[in-house]
Amino acid sequence: MGDEKPACRLVAVDGNGTLLGADGSVSEDTRSVIQRLEAKGIPVVLATARPFEKAKATLASAGMGHYALTENGARAVRISDGSAVWERWLEGHLVAGVLRRVKEHWPGAHLAQLTSCGGLLEEGHPWLKEPDSKEAAEKIFRTKVPDVVEELAKGGSCAKTYVHLPEAADFPAAMQELQGLLGDGWELREIKQLLPKTFNTCEVQSCLVNKAEGLAQLCQVWAFGDDANDRRMLSEVGWGVRMANHLPALGGIGKDVTELTNEEDGVAKYLEKHLLNGEPVS
Repeated sequence: MGDEKPACRLVAVDGNGTLLGADGSVSEDTRSVIQRLEAKGIPVVLATARPFEKAKATLASAGMGHYALTENGARAVRISDGSAVWERWLEGHLVAGVLRRVKEHWPGAHLAQLTSCGGLLEEGHPWLKEPDSKEAAEKIFRTKVPDVVEELAKGGSCAKTYVHLPEAADFPAAMQELQGLLGDGWELREIKQLLPKTFNTCEVQSCLVNKAEGLAQLCQVWAFGDDANDRRMLSEVGWGVRMANHLPALGGIGKDVTELTNEEDGVAKYLEKHLLNGEPVS
């Protein structure tokens, strides 16, 4: 409690239970503070388990205008145009292997899957049979498939899975059993607010996809330098790039080197090539 607060240059805030009230709304006082912070140049980022489409209403209500971290850290999204500035998805066929064990253990389990292209929902899912949940489910999971596991086995990229066990009499015990089945490397969380009347549902997500990693990537820095006083900056901060004309003290330091010198606009050419034209760095 006695630690001195560092200077704040970005605020990351969870949605349900943190930013939002019990009714899911953003208060006028909260909205006013967010707008004042952003006017001072301090972005406020919503870090949510929701996909971007479902988070849009909250972002608009809160007056956030910069970025959102969605799907529990799978994507960092630019709010103005919905484009992803960073993504980390899981390979579909690998997730299929995990979910196949779930289906074999609980034949009555129903799955819904967030993917990089929207979402998958099993055609026989109970959510489609309830008028209160059908419309909301179809907005999040836009593609209906006979079997989520078999669809993921074909490939593609995905994030977390929603496992619905309508017949589980003791759902907390079922979650413990599920955690044991999944093993290390996977996280479980009970979900009650995804859709109207949500019950006996949990999300399954790889530990590789998380909000902490997403925020770190959103704040990623590219640094350029040529002399000994740039050594720590290039070796310790994000993606360090030494200039083609660097002094011997920087030999081998950083992750990359520009093709051109400062006299040849080396920094500008590097940024144009790798950021504006999208050519991947090695």
